[in-house]
Amino acid sequence: MPLYKRMFAALMTTFFLFALSGAAFAAAGGDIVRIGIREGQRNVSVAGPFGVGVYRNGSLWKKSPANRNVNLTYGNNGVTVDGTAAGTGVLLRSLNPKGALKISDGYSYRGDLEVIKSPQAQGLTVVNVVPVEKYLYGVVGKEMSPSWSMEALKAQAVAARTYAFSHKGYFKSRGFDMTDDTNSQTYAGVNGESPSVYKAVKATHGEILTYGGKPIDAFFSATAGGWTENSENVWGNKVPYLRGVSDKSDKMPEYRWSVTITPERLAANLAAAGKNVGKIRSITLSPLGKRPMAVSDRGVSGRVLSMVVNGTAGQAQVTGNAFQSILGLKSTLFDFYQGNGNPPDPDTGKPRRGNTFTVKEKAPLVVYGFGWGHGLGMSQYGAYQMAKEHGEDSTFYRKILAHYYTGTQLSKLY
Repeated sequence: MPLYKRMFAALMTTFFLFALSGAAFAAAGGDIVRIGIREGQRNVSVAGPFGVGVYRNGSLWKKSPANRNVNLTYGNNGVTVDGTAAGTGVLLRSLNPKGALKISDGYSYRGDLEVIKSPQAQGLTVVNVVPVEKYLYGVVGKEMSPSWSMEALKAQAVAARTYAFSHKGYFKSRGFDMTDDTNSQTYAGVNGESPSVYKAVKATHGEILTYGGKPIDAFFSATAGGWTENSENVWGNKVPYLRGVSDKSDKMPEYRWSVTITPERLAANLAAAGKNVGKIRSITLSPLGKRPMAVSDRGVSGRVLSMVVNGTAGQAQVTGNAFQSILGLKSTLFDFYQGNGNPPDPDTGKPRRGNTFTVKEKAPLVVYGFGWGHGLGMSQYGAYQMAKEHGEDSTFYRKILAHYYTGTQLSKLY
């Protein structure tokens, strides 16, 4: 077949698959998202407790009985279903509208599964085409513990829904909107669902956060370590609703952490990363102090932007992100300490040093820090602690969201 005809056939197949899923879910009254759950696979097997319908070019092509696998393979530059060539893609749907589809080596999913030739890899891509609200059933409980306060779960549901709408089409070139992992939001389909998550999603049905009439990038991290960060200090661009604010997560796990290392080992790690300074003599970095901070080498939260390591063989400028990667730290919100006793608390104690930290040879060096993650937007542990203190207020999730996402509006999308 000539190239232009093959390209046209692939385009029409994708159109029919998308139109088929979209029409069904539009009739059910919900927006849909496309979640990439497999990519570059040679073989995929799918079954369902009510049987599986296989659609090709918009029409029902094959039926598989309950709990019997539909076996899909990649070959001859396309998709093969149970040994029969099926072109560049098919759509799988439960024969019962309330049924789910299970990938043999993975999770079960609501909605449809598209199996197409991978646009950017050799093999098959599997896409879960599912209404947003049902997608959230499998997201919220993977991003936040289902056992947490309902107001925290509601806040997470709104943040996750907003993220889904603001990231539609983000991975369009790969055939879907979002991934099912931390590159987007962690998603486990039916396996990630729970009664408390159902309740949180339903209680906030259709609600998203907007700024200037558009869905925001509703980023969140595990714990901000006492203060969230301004977006320009993390990713370089200033976003008006991602401003540093106080974070009430001081009673939660992972709020404070530490790593102990010898100066000699730290020097070796730096050298392995291309920053050989010889024996470390000192580190030039403003001491971590009371937040919000206003110094050039730290962000408003105290997260390290840049520091200088001075040694016998010279000096090296190291960004906070690079140092975090070199030592495997939980965040860039850290400082250094050597000596007896506990490191100082930045918000209650006075700094015990100046802008130059002198490193003592052969004495353990403590890198102590706060928070886990980038520190942008909502702190999940902070949301939990806030909700726990105001659990009697069934609308408190709105205050949590307003606190972490500056100047946003809670809008009812549908």
